[in-house]
Amino acid sequence: MTETESEPAEGGPPSRRSVYDVIFASSAYQASLKTRVPKRLSLIPVDVFPGDADRADIIFQGSYEFAGHELQLSDQAPWLATDMPIAWHKELHEFGWIRHFTANGSQAAARYVRTLILSWIEHFDIYRPYVWDEDVLSRRLINWLCQSGFLLEDGESDFNYIFLKSLRRQYTHLARIAKRTSKEPDRDALWQALLYGNLCFSDMQKSMGKSIAGLEAEINRTVMADGCHISRNPERHLTLLGDLVSVRNTLMTANQVIPIAVNNAIDRLAPAVRFFQHGDGRLSLFNGGGQMKEGYCDSLLSLSDATGRAPHRFPKGGFERIKAGRALLILDSGEGGRNKSEVRHSGLMGFEFSYGRERLIVNCGGVTDTKSSWGKALAATAAHSTLCFDNINAVYPEKNATDSPENIAVRSEEDGNIWLDLESHGYLKSVGVVHRRRLYLDATGRALRGEDQIIPMRPLVADKSVFTLRFHLHPDLSISQSAGGKNILIRTPGGVGWKFLTGAARLGLEESVYCSYPGERRHNQQIVITGHVPDQNPVLIKWALTRLSD
Repeated sequence: MTETESEPAEGGPPSRRSVYDVIFASSAYQASLKTRVPKRLSLIPVDVFPGDADRADIIFQGSYEFAGHELQLSDQAPWLATDMPIAWHKELHEFGWIRHFTANGSQAAARYVRTLILSWIEHFDIYRPYVWDEDVLSRRLINWLCQSGFLLEDGESDFNYIFLKSLRRQYTHLARIAKRTSKEPDRDALWQALLYGNLCFSDMQKSMGKSIAGLEAEINRTVMADGCHISRNPERHLTLLGDLVSVRNTLMTANQVIPIAVNNAIDRLAPAVRFFQHGDGRLSLFNGGGQMKEGYCDSLLSLSDATGRAPHRFPKGGFERIKAGRALLILDSGEGGRNKSEVRHSGLMGFEFSYGRERLIVNCGGVTDTKSSWGKALAATAAHSTLCFDNINAVYPEKNATDSPENIAVRSEEDGNIWLDLESHGYLKSVGVVHRRRLYLDATGRALRGEDQIIPMRPLVADKSVFTLRFHLHPDLSISQSAGGKNILIRTPGGVGWKFLTGAARLGLEESVYCSYPGERRHNQQIVITGHVPDQNPVLIKWALTRLSD
């Protein structure tokens, strides 16, 4: 049996997984990491991500919350905690939480973090799986280097020597494994960490050209021409934007030339982040991303100095955005196709809808621990506001597939009214149907109408003929069904009323779940329209969501 990120670790992460773990942990390999220890760093890299001093106080009191899991400890370091998932350990060992202590800024905060780092070095300065894996190691090096101005003591000290010695050992290992083929979905953090090492260690600057070339190649691979990241995860767009702004500002501080690929990616990613923002300024929930705290997105966007507006669509990334009045709809069309390695969630044709700062129709969100049972459930088609067939997930068209629809998404506008016509073959192979969805948003944004057509392309198997059209509702909404059962009445926290109506025979409400932050699991409801596809006759479901008069 192989370890997965969802399995709990006893006494810290597991000690062995593969032959590489044996090699890297050997005394011979560890001896090969020995190198000169610099007395100081040539540069302190810029970190544009904001810290939270209140979060530092919580950690100081012994509450370690990472990846949506919380552990309470008193008078002991967290490194060897038992019964915590690997995802928790990985976030702990990345040390991104140091920036919260930097935000606190006190000498007591600095002493506390130094004590934790010395404890970490005592236990993990020798290779350990997961802790020294490429993704975790890259982030740890970035965070240690960026916060080193807060951590290092004035003059020479025992802490400075031990800290810088460990930094060099870890950097040497990362530079070696950079040459290996990686299973990581993107390696931007790897090249960022290596570049920071080139800038911070005076004897490593000769390798800076290779690090910049690696970063440029990775940016070109992961950020598509339309600005959409290959993960299609809105949160990843934001974090990569922050990483690249940090890289740009660090190079400016070092009086180095900014690579064209970095500036171009910033200019493309900023409008992409705006594309995924709802009226409350926070992110929509697609492909496992969280919505982030209020003001977080706008803070990073302002630091990017990129002023590009949100586009109407991502033809390569496969998303549509329609806005009228104060209403906004964001939809996953699947256009452009996706390689299997790029598929995070099966939310094909799923959408979110908001009016002003209030969200109405949503997706269920995601969790950090994607391999857990919750992670798999939230990645399923049923966790998105779209068409579902039992427990079967919709399949995205592959890139450059010859059998995908010619026109997946067609948009038209007239007098401010917007129509969006979409076609999906996501259930063609598994069920035998084509799904066509037509959406209409009037110019005021007060009326959203939809038509979902299910077209059989072959005789359907009986147990695959039952469909469910789902509309997950935000948990802050008050929901009730009319006495006749044909309408759903919705009231927002601001007191605005909406009505969902349909001519479909079977309309109901079911329980759902909403996970917009790590560790959050809120109960909500979903509107469900159910039915079955008879013989080979198409089925047409019409529905509408309209705002009631004030």
